[in-house]
This record gives sequence, C-alpha cells and structure tokens, in this order.
Amino acid sequence: MTGRRKNIAAVIIIICIISVIIGVFIPREKNRPNQTFAKNSTNSNFSLSPAGFHTPFKGERIAVIKLDGVISDSQGSSLFKDQTSSNAVLDLVIKATKDPSVKGILIRINSPGGTVAASQEIYRAVLKARKKKPVVITMGDVAASGGYYIAAAGDKIFANSGTLTGSIGVITSYLNFYELLNKIGVKGITIKSGVYKDIGNPTRPLTEEEKKILQAILDDSYNQFLTDVSIGRKTSKEKIAQIAQGLIYTGRQAKKIGLVDYLGDYQEALCFTQRLVKKRFPYLQKKYGKKDIPVDETWKGTSILDILTGVISKQTPQAALENKLFKQYSYSRFQPLWLLE
Repeated sequence: MTGRRKNIAAVIIIICIISVIIGVFIPREKNRPNQTFAKNSTNSNFSLSPAGFHTPFKGERIAVIKLDGVISDSQGSSLFKDQTSSNAVLDLVIKATKDPSVKGILIRINSPGGTVAASQEIYRAVLKARKKKPVVITMGDVAASGGYYIAAAGDKIFANSGTLTGSIGVITSYLNFYELLNKIGVKGITIKSGVYKDIGNPTRPLTEEEKKILQAILDDSYNQFLTDVSIGRKTSKEKIAQIAQGLIYTGRQAKKIGLVDYLGDYQEALCFTQRLVKKRFPYLQKKYGKKDIPVDETWKGTSILDILTGVISKQTPQAALENKLFKQYSYSRFQPLWLLE
C-alpha cells in the first residue's frame, strides 16, 4: 500500500470513529426528516424510539408500532437494534403507555407466532395500554398463534381479507434418533440427577408417563391462551374454544366468526385510530377538527449506520441483511420448546 493510500485509509477510519462518537454521545435533534404524519397533517412530530423518550414532548401523537417476525425473548447481539423485534415492541408499548403525549397506539402485526411467555408479556402490556388510551391492531400477511394472542389485547382488530390469522393452539416437537442410532451402533449416554431431567432426550424413546407430563403442560398453556383471548375479545371462553383448535383462518373468515372486527388495510386502521382517539379525548377533536393528529412510525429511527452513510431509511442495510438471512429461519436457529401455533 502506497503512502497516499495509507493516508486516505487513515482519514476514512478517523471519520468513521468521529461519526460513531457523535451518534452515541450527542443527543438527536428533535425534528427528524424521516418522521411521518397521518394524511393531511402539518404538525411537528418526534420519534418514539427508546432514545427519544428522554425529552418530553408537549404535543399529541399516535404511536405506530410494528411487530415483525417470530416472537421470542431472544435479544440478539447486533449493534443495529431492530425496532420491529418482539423485545423492542414490548419496550415501545410500555413507554408509549406511560408517555402522556401518546394518545393512541396502532400496532402492525406480521408474525407467525412464537414462544408462550414472550407473547404473554406483550399481550399484558397491550392490555394495560388499552386501559389508558385506544389501542388498535392492524394485521399484515400473517398474525397467527402468538401474533393473534397479542392482537386479542387490542380494542379493535383490522385484517386484510387474505391475512392468515387464528391458529390458537400450543405445540412442541422434537426429532428422535433412537432407532437410527441403534442401527448404526451408537448409544446416547446421559448422566442426570432428576428422573425427568432429560425428558425429550432424542437418543431414547419417550415414555408414556413423560408424554402425559408434556401433554399436561401443553393443555395448561392452551387453557391460558383461551382465557386471555376471551378476556381481550370480551367473549366467552367456550366460544373461543369452539373456533380455536389450532385452526388457521383468512381475514374474511376470521371476521365472520368474530376473531377480527374489521376488514381493512393499514391506512384504514390508521384513520380509524384517529377517530377513536378523538372520541376518547374530546379536546383533541376541538383542537384538530378534521385534521389528523401527528403520527409517529416508531420503527423509522436513526441508527449509527444512518449517521455514517447520511441516509435515513426505513431499515438499515445491516438490519435488512440480518432479517433476510436469519428471521425466516429463526425456528431452526433457536428451536423454542413451547410454541404458540
């Protein structure tokens, strides 16, 4: 490498380091170029991302939160935090609930489900938010199982006609290699201190007693699922049980049986949220009239990569690459024991 090239490389490295320092230690500006508004709105708006909660906002806004992908408690190790992951969504819902400037919440769900506990945490957070301000759910391609679990906590649910939803049930599965290992002369050796410590061991058959134990756990989880959906939907547990059974429905079918309230897309759900917020808080109707309350799409936040490239986009290239490579394969990467499916 020539001296000139070394100097250029050194300058680039210094610029990158300075940019990172600026992004980490210098507060973000209040007015951001990527902030979005509802139709016909001309009011200023601020980010609802975790970093944006340090400065109180004096105006009003509707927070739009997007849940995308498998629901689990796995945080990940990327520097570029995905604001649509289940962990980030839980954090955003809690903060939006506490923030007095947020007058309504719209949650966009595009998820096939996930683990029981992670779904329950977001469900409870949405249920608490619903007591303080309107919470509307809008479904994308799929909002099934754990995705529907969370949706049931909202005041109203919107789905597209072709949305896949429902799938109210619980499942666990694993591969058993016992017979294959016997054929090739391989034995699995397990040393344990408890009788049931290796339940589900793939190197030996599952006993009838162990099957009953696992079935009891699934039945209890399923019972919790039915109870929470019935509370969220304000209907009887028996009615939910009749239409549950792990069945998947289209949005149109779900509307007929009462799992969703309206057929409509994201924009229709957003307009409905505007009306619901103004109805809940009459002074906002007087203040805004036919104009829309400012809307904050929380996943459109600025990252360190945005600072380095100078480009503010919906999703950083790093996060987009991670989603493409990992999200669709998350079941094989981190196989959870209990899945809401």
